[in-house]
Amino acid sequence: MPQIHAVLNNAYILFSFAIGFWSAIQAARRQPLGGQFWGALATNSILAAAILLLSLVMALMGIQARRWVYYLYAIYFVIVLPGTFSLLHGRDDRTAALIYGIVAFFSAGAAARVPLLTEPWIVP
Repeated sequence: MPQIHAVLNNAYILFSFAIGFWSAIQAARRQPLGGQFWGALATNSILAAAILLLSLVMALMGIQARRWVYYLYAIYFVIVLPGTFSLLHGRDDRTAALIYGIVAFFSAGAAARVPLLTEPWIVP
């Protein structure tokens, strides 16, 4: 299970970078964000929810315990992109694309940093 968790975490990081690049390209071209972009945002949020769920299952099984801050980060990853969509009221213009890009790049960087901050500790 820890290997699955690592693979999903890496997928989240790469997917967030891809969304950031995609939105930056759309902003540079001054094109609106399309339905495929919204599907990618939903997929990324579902991936973050799967990582959170797997982390909780592993903690309950005693396989791997994390510090409490890890779960706060995981909850942030689940709500950040849908929350940005909600705050922007579904806008798809150039400014919204830039905001999505910044949020996606920040999330990718934070997700890459989280394992370093929260090394697993031993559960008795």
